[in-house]
Amino acid sequence: VVMSLPGVTSVSEASTGFNVRGGSADQNLVLFNDATIYNPSHLFGFFSAFNAESVKSVELYKSSIPSKYGGRLASVLDIAGREGNNKEWKGSAGISMLTGKFSVEGPIVKDKTSILFSARATYSDWLLRQIQNPSYNNSTASFADADLHLNHSINDRNKISLTVYGSQDAF
Repeated sequence: VVMSLPGVTSVSEASTGFNVRGGSADQNLVLFNDATIYNPSHLFGFFSAFNAESVKSVELYKSSIPSKYGGRLASVLDIAGREGNNKEWKGSAGISMLTGKFSVEGPIVKDKTSILFSARATYSDWLLRQIQNPSYNNSTASFADADLHLNHSINDRNKISLTVYGSQDAF
């Protein structure tokens, strides 16, 4: 979606990196729930580090960047994570030729405390084994990531949130 905005171009055809108005990819600040993300991709840039199951909103500032972001030259990509459903339990799962994903969300204390857990992994090594060259078919290239969001509403004006993210790339 970000690549379709005016002034935003891809670093290359096989990458999730982006350039904004002539700037380079390292001049962008990428945040997830206010935490700086230094490498926003997996598996050589083919996959985003952000699981769509846990993303609530995305805001790209490419001009008039608010001062709270500390003077970035090109842009700020501010990604907010979803809160878990605090009314009922829900889940989803999916599988494709290269990846599998799973998510579950629900109330721990109804209308007060919620949890959202999502995970995904790739099993792309089978694709490398199809290549006849031994340099490639004995190789590994995969990733896995998981994130957990806990939210507790103290009262109508105060909330406590915890976001935990872990990932592993192997190649």
